[in-house]
Amino acid sequence: MEKIKKIFLVIIGIIILTSTLLNIKNQYLTLKDAENKNAELISKIEKLVLTKQKIQKQIEYATSSAFKGQQTRQLLGLGDNNDVWLELSEEKKIDFYQKTNEVIEVPKYRQWLNLFTQ
Repeated sequence: MEKIKKIFLVIIGIIILTSTLLNIKNQYLTLKDAENKNAELISKIEKLVLTKQKIQKQIEYATSSAFKGQQTRQLLGLGDNNDVWLELSEEKKIDFYQKTNEVIEVPKYRQWLNLFTQ
């Protein structure tokens, strides 16, 4: 009877030991898979950050006046690379004509005539 108890305890010990070792192996493999996935995700995040920076630079360039001028030249065929474009708005019109202050001198006889006739 004692031999059967010892054999039974040995068998239970072996079963517990093997299940523990298999459990440790499964946990180790799960951790390795998680580390690999984390490494992949970190590399994807870095690539996305670089892509975001490139897109932000493209947005800044697309909203600049240089881009507008380039599109005007390419799409409308106006001007060439050395031309400079002025953007004029309603509020800030440039007056290209010189303002002169003309004083019209009325002749003396006209002054006398106006004085007595009015």
